[in-house]
Amino acid sequence: MKKKENLWDLLKRLDEEAGQLNVHLSEANRYFDDTSKATKKLVEKHEKDMHKIIGKIRKALKPLARQTKKKDKEN
Repeated sequence: MKKKENLWDLLKRLDEEAGQLNVHLSEANRYFDDTSKATKKLVEKHEKDMHKIIGKIRKALKPLARQTKKKDKEN
């Protein structure tokens, strides 16, 4: 059978539980922040790489655009 707890014991237990919850929330927030920073860096790297590729594609398409303009002028 479970022992009956008085009000002070319950308040003490509640305070301990709240303390443990705060510790775990703090740890979870730290993990979230670390993961968020790492994810942000990864996304920025991919964006930078994509912009480089787009620049290369544009550069490669310039001669094709010139040829198209010449053909349009000839017709």
